Order: sequence, then structure tokens, then C-alpha cells
Amino acid sequence: MLELFESKQWIGEFFTNDDFEQRFYGRIDYAPDEGVVLEYWIASREMPLVSCVVHGVLETGEKCTLLGEFSTEDSAISFKDGLVMRSGKVGFACLLLGDFISEGELFYDVNFSLTNLQEFFFPKGFKELVKYSEKPLVTIKSSFGEIQVTNNARFGSLHDDITKQIYSWDKQALAELQSAFAEIKEKNPNSTFMLKKDIEYRISLKMDGGADYNKVFEYISNLADLFAVLIYSPVHPESIQIVKRIGGADENVRFVKFYPSTSLSAKTVALSSQQTSHYHLPITNKKVDLASLIAEWMRSPDRFSTMVSSIQNETGYREVHSLHGELVLFATQFEAISYDDKIKDKKYEYPLVRYGTRKILEVVKDVLGRFGEHDVGVGISNVRNEIAHVGRPKTLIKAMPMEDLILLSQCLELTIVGYMLSEIGVESELIQNYQDKFCPML
Repeated sequence: MLELFESKQWIGEFFTNDDFEQRFYGRIDYAPDEGVVLEYWIASREMPLVSCVVHGVLETGEKCTLLGEFSTEDSAISFKDGLVMRSGKVGFACLLLGDFISEGELFYDVNFSLTNLQEFFFPKGFKELVKYSEKPLVTIKSSFGEIQVTNNARFGSLHDDITKQIYSWDKQALAELQSAFAEIKEKNPNSTFMLKKDIEYRISLKMDGGADYNKVFEYISNLADLFAVLIYSPVHPESIQIVKRIGGADENVRFVKFYPSTSLSAKTVALSSQQTSHYHLPITNKKVDLASLIAEWMRSPDRFSTMVSSIQNETGYREVHSLHGELVLFATQFEAISYDDKIKDKKYEYPLVRYGTRKILEVVKDVLGRFGEHDVGVGISNVRNEIAHVGRPKTLIKAMPMEDLILLSQCLELTIVGYMLSEIGVESELIQNYQDKFCPML
């Protein structure tokens, strides 16, 4: 369900400071590359007060809340037939669809789905083999509460005559099955049997002390970053749902949809929503201890933020300026890895040998060797310095075509990702398979 990757519009009446009488007309526009924007029209001479919260009632009858700075100060004014009309557009941090939320309100229970999360757990074409479980599949203790991996299923009614929904060429066996089912129904008249129609994996956050919307999205982003590293592709939330318990009763809940303003590049959105095959993923749920990886990652989710940002904002395209920036960044990361491992010499060669694979090293040697650089450490250093130092002759950079610079950049990035995976506890054999799978071909 790519809910957060679809552009949407809602029309309704809006008000600030709980002043419903002073409501005004507007339209909410949501797009993953533009965020949440409210366009409004106000015919009244009295303007709504400046506020960090705007509540609304949509044409669908749903309540909603917009969180962010709202002011009509920059609105346009038009005069026609004795009427004064003010109009304008205001961007918001997020839209909460389904209830009125107050400023600073804390949330305790949130669940969400990520792009390609299903494929990480199970092949798309075999969903019918996934058994539904009411209990969490994975539970991890964290500093803020619990992280759980759950599954969500959609069911339909199972007909009394199950032969309408189940078929076998063996007529006798089918008749016996129908007879047995009828007998079970008779013995358990109050039991309801349902047929699974669809199932999906979701991640749930149980926050002991509660968290505001900023903190909630931070937790979600941190987990999305981990899965982006595991599958080596942008991973972003495709749906987010806040569970509000009314009056503290577990059975009385309200589900609120959360639309954050992420402003993702359209190219990143396309890459993130592109279906990945479970069979082609070097790292999947069955191959790792996911609970251990999540726990280790969440202890310090920002330590790899620079590299994660590179993966999460991947577009599949390169311009000269962005490519040069990547090469300097990745070379600097090589220095940091060598420094952390207390390696003072060969700081650009060591990470390739220690955290890369033979295939990656051979590609780097071949690319640099074609331009007279037969020492990979010296070659990487020269590429970095030619870009970073003003006045340095651009001998190597000018000689290397963009295709070779891209190959070099991808190999450096994969080496750094290999280091990241080893740091969170992924087995070395899996890391090698991962790197060789994604290593570019010459």
C-alpha cells in the first residue's frame, strides 16, 4: 500500500485555536515530493489567529489536524463587488487524518509499513503461504519502549459450503473435507471461520513515555534507514498509522493516518517504490537475526547518518558536481574507518582490503590502473585531492570519463556499507555476497 507515495487532495473547512465559528474554506494538497500544503480562501474581514495547529472538517466528514506554523500575514488580497477575499498557501510539517490533535500531544502506539518491507520477509507471489499471527513476530526492547514486527491481514467470510472456495480434482476427498467442516461448525456454533485475503508486515512502536509527532517520525526514519542499508536501496514509509486509545480503553481505539512532509525527490520516490525481488536480496529476514540488528542499530542510529543519507536520497542519476562531492565524501569516510581501526598508513587502501571484497578491489584496480595509478591508495588519494584542493592540477579527474568515476564511487560506497554492516553484526559471508551482488560490472 503506497499510501504516502500518492498525491492526494482534501477539501474542507478549517479553524484555529478551537474557534469553529471563525472557520474558513481550504484545500489540502499532499505529494511525497512537495509535502503538505494548505491553500485557503477567507471572505470574512476577521482573520484566524496565528497558530501552530489548524483543525479541519473535510468534505468526507473526517476530522483532521495540520501541524506547523500558520499565519495569514502573507495572504493575497482581492476586492470584487464589495467583497474582500484573502487567499494564500501555507506548508505544514504533517497532516493527521482522523482526529483533532492538540499541539504537543504525545502518541504511545504507532505502526507503519516501509517500501519493500514485504519482500524482505517473504516473496510477493507467495503471500498465501504466510501464516497470520496475532502475536508480534519480533519484539525488541529500546530506550523509548518496544519495537515490534507484526503482520496485518485482511479476511473474508468462509462460506458454510467451503467447496465454493476450495477445490480439488479428487471429488471424494473434497466431499470428506466439506463433511468434516460441517461437523466442526456444528460442534462450535459460536466460532467464526475466515478466509485470508491479504497479509502485510508492519512495524509497531510502543512508546512508554509517549512521543510527539517529530520524535515519532524520527524513530520511523531511523528504522527506515536500517532497511535501506540492508537492501541497498532507498526505503521510506509507505503508510503510517497512529493508534489512539479513547479514555484509556484498549478496545476503544481511533486510527489516525499520518502524512509527513518529506519532500523527497521524484526520482528517489520512483526508486523507493520500485519492487525488489525477495530472491535477489542478499540479506533477508531468514538470513539474519533481525531483532539483534534492530537493537544494535537503534543504540546509535545517527553514527552512519552521512552514508545513510547517500543511500536514502539516491536518484539513479549523476551530475558532475554531485559525483565529485560523493568521491570526496567517500574518501573522507575511508579516512574515518582507518582512524577508528587505528590504521595510520595506507588509510585509503586499508578499508578496501579489510571491508571490501576481491571483486570490489579488482574493479578499483582496473579503473585506476587504466590511468596510470597502480597503487589504489595513492589513486584514491589523488582523486580526492584533485577535487578538494583549490589550484591542484586536475590531471586524473580530467583523464577519467564520468563512467569510470561512477564505478569508482560505487565501489567506495559499497566498501563503506560493508563496514557499516559488520559494525551492526551482519555475518561476513552475507556481507561479501551483498557487496558482490551490488558491485558494478566493468
